[in-house]
Amino acid sequence: MKKWLNEHPYLFTSVVFMIIVIIGWQFLYWRWENFALLLLLYFIVTLGIRLDDISKKIGSISRPSSQNSAEKETIISQLNEIKLSVRSINLALKNLSEPTQNKKQNQDNPD
Repeated sequence: MKKWLNEHPYLFTSVVFMIIVIIGWQFLYWRWENFALLLLLYFIVTLGIRLDDISKKIGSISRPSSQNSAEKETIISQLNEIKLSVRSINLALKNLSEPTQNKKQNQDNPD
């Protein structure tokens, strides 16, 4: 029963609210304001159920530890590649800036 409720929460909620509407209409002689309030409550409860469902899907992303370690190794290798790329770019920039620094020094110190 619990599994069925977890798989069909909207159907269960709709049935409960429909029963409340029928009881209110038949025995309590509700007017349209009461039905409007009940409809508002229905939408709020349905939204809460949907948000709960979304949070369960987000929180239940569980991976085996072997997959996590493989993913960590991939990230570490990518970070090492980035580190090497940054070093080579820094070296290239340093090589490009050396001639301009030498020219400035020559201009500042005329022989």
